[in-house]
Order: sequence, then C-alpha cells, then structure tokens
Amino acid sequence: MATLTDLEKAYDCLSAKQAAYALLWRYYDGDHPLVFSTNRREKIFSGAELKFLENWCAVVVDAILERLDLMSISVANDQAASDELQALWIDTDLELDEEDVHRAAIVTGESFVIAWQDNEGQIEAYYNDPALVHIQYDPRDRRTKLWAAKWWREETGHWRLTLWYTDRLEYYRTAKAEAPKTYNAFEPMDPPEAVNPTGIIPVFHFVRERRARISELENIIPIQAGINKLLADMFVSAESAAFMQRYVISDTAMDLSKVLKNVPGSIWKIPAGDGQGQPASVGELNATPLQNFLDAIDDLVGALSAISRTPHHYFFGKTGTPSGEALIALEAPLNKKCKTYIKRFSSVWCRVIAFLLQLQGIQVDKKSIVVEFAKPETVQPKTQAEIRQMGTMAGVPLTTILRGEGWTTEQFDQLEQDKADESASQQNSLAKALMAQQRQFDQEAEM
Repeated sequence: MATLTDLEKAYDCLSAKQAAYALLWRYYDGDHPLVFSTNRREKIFSGAELKFLENWCAVVVDAILERLDLMSISVANDQAASDELQALWIDTDLELDEEDVHRAAIVTGESFVIAWQDNEGQIEAYYNDPALVHIQYDPRDRRTKLWAAKWWREETGHWRLTLWYTDRLEYYRTAKAEAPKTYNAFEPMDPPEAVNPTGIIPVFHFVRERRARISELENIIPIQAGINKLLADMFVSAESAAFMQRYVISDTAMDLSKVLKNVPGSIWKIPAGDGQGQPASVGELNATPLQNFLDAIDDLVGALSAISRTPHHYFFGKTGTPSGEALIALEAPLNKKCKTYIKRFSSVWCRVIAFLLQLQGIQVDKKSIVVEFAKPETVQPKTQAEIRQMGTMAGVPLTTILRGEGWTTEQFDQLEQDKADESASQQNSLAKALMAQQRQFDQEAEM
C-alpha cells in the first residue's frame, strides 16, 4: 500500500491546481473576471450584467497551436510496426486528442496522456485534464517518475483517486458523495490495488517548460486585465459623457426642459433675463474623448504582442498583409518558440508511441520512432518556389531542398509514386501515339 505521504502529496498537489488552472482556462475561453484598481469601483460594477472585453489571450495561444501540426508518426525501417502504430493511433482517438494535448500544455503549462490495456485486452490512450493529474518526480533526477496520481468525480458524487507505481496501481474512493476537503477523505477500495505488468508508469507528461509549470498566459493576463478595464471605462464614458451636453441659464419660472427640444431644425426661444441677476445664456460641456482610451488600448496590445512574441499583424490588420520577406522576419520569434515546443512535445510522443506498441507486444527502440511536425513558418508559394529554383540552380538536389522544408517520409514516397505513375502514363501515351501512326501508315500503304 502507498505510504500516507504519497496520498497526502497527491491530494495537496491536485487541490492546488484547481483554482489556478480554472482561471487560466477562463481567460483563454474569454470568460474574463472584471478587475478594478479600487474597491469602490468594484462595488459599483459588481452588479453589472454586461462585460466589455477583447480576448487577446486566445489569439496568443491559437497562434502557437496553429503551428503545432503533427503530420505523421512512424517507425523507421519497420513497415509492419508503422502500420500497427497507425491503427493504434486511430483506434485510441489520439489523432483527435493531439490538439487538446498541445492546447492544454500551452494554456496551463502542462498536459497528460494516459495509456493502458484493460482486462479485455483493449488498448486505451487519451488526453487528460491537467487539473486532474499529477506526477511526482525523483528530486535527484527530474526525468524519473516516482509515482503518478489522478482523481475525478463519479456520477454518484464520490471522488476516485488512483496512484500509479512501476509495480502496482492503488485505488481510493471517498466515503461521502462530496468533494474531499482532506486526503483523509479517501479510503482504499476493494480490491485496494492491482499489479502493473508493464513496469512503466503509463502517465506521460507534456510540459511547456522543464524548469516550472508556467502558462503561456502568465505574463499576458495582467495586460489583458488592463485592456478589459480600459475597454469597460470607454463604453461607460461613451454612454454617459461621450456626447455633447448643452445647458441653458435663465431666471424664468418656465420649465425650459418642456419647451426646448433637442431635435434637428428646431429654434429655441429663450426668455431674456430680468436685467438684475444672471443673464440668460446657452452653453455646452465638452464630451469625453474616446480616442484616449483607444490609444491606451493600442499601446497595451503592442506590449502584449512583444511579450508573447506574437506578430503585431495578428492583432491589427490596419497596415495590410505583410510581404513574404517581411512575414519571415515578423514571425521569426514566434516560429523559434514553436520549434522549441515541437522538440519537447515530440520526445514525449515518442515515449507514448513506444508504450502503445509495447502493449501490443511490439518492442521498438524509442530512437527509431519518427514524429514529424509541419514546419511552423508561414508558406508563401511564390517565395518558396523562388527559393527552390535558386537552390536547384546552385546545384542542390531538389530532394535535399524538400527535406529542409520539412517533407515527411510519406510525402517523398508519394512523390516517387507520382513520378512513376506519370512516367508510365507518358509511356502509355507514347505507345498509343506510335500505334495510331503505324495504323495510319498501314492504311495509306494499302490504298
């Protein structure tokens, strides 16, 4: 059985994630909480039913996610294992979960895939909400897992918690149908544990940074809150002070509000003063300029762009679409960041794939597994064609150029097949043309 320390640590770590990760997902989904600089303003707007916000957090995350395109997975020099892997990838729905895995790793800083084989021999592998899973690493070696934990709420309201070790699984459940308030709420189930025949903890950890679990939105949320604050202030000002206010001063006893109508074409007849007090006069109050808010919002969005390394044209399209060369320069920081994520995520996918094949009874070396992502750079067809042309003119083989562009093994195989088909088609067409010419010659000879 697990020591008390393991269960207690699992409870503490999982509990600590809940509020923090829920807030990160709220910002990504556009459900931003209102933030105020003073308590008095918070009390004034606490009952507001309408929120004003611009969700730039989703732009930052999706700009990265669009560049994490997993193209193919295979086992080098082993077609049988590659075919089996493709079947497992589809049967387990990992081809659908892959994007969710990457999105959660960007938003929360970590993500998990759990793989297992049930009692009927069915292999399962699926994305797991990072708020529900925790891995405890050896402090002497951050690559070695000591154990992993997952908890979840059943339909009955009871909470389950499973601890994975290299040699066993331990099962716990709350006695009461309510959220656990302490680790003591969990009791061993019947049976309390099961054997882990694989010798591997089947919980695979995708992390954005190895140093700490830091969200991509960590430095973005304070700026996003400031943008929302300015936007809310602007709309409040637009409703109450963004139009010209007029006033009339007169000592008449008449209720001028019922006489003077602010409509086009109307002429106001204002009674004169009595000559002793304040003379009758008309004036206007300046409107609150909304451009000040827009300028401040633009400055904050510019800061958000620089901090997140997201190209400025993702936020504003006023300057038009950048040219091919300009696009390469603008997107270089974002692409470099995406390449780092691709390298980190690919390593974990290799471990997932090796374990899936192991469950299927196929042993492969992790180094032989090929995980290919599309190149994160935006492709400009004209620029790409010119680069290829200049490369071939300089003596670089086209295959080498295409490999540098990130072509996969499947794409090269398809290219060779297409060339063979095209050559066969051309040979067939030539043979038909020669046959037709010979028939015409024979007919002319018989005449």
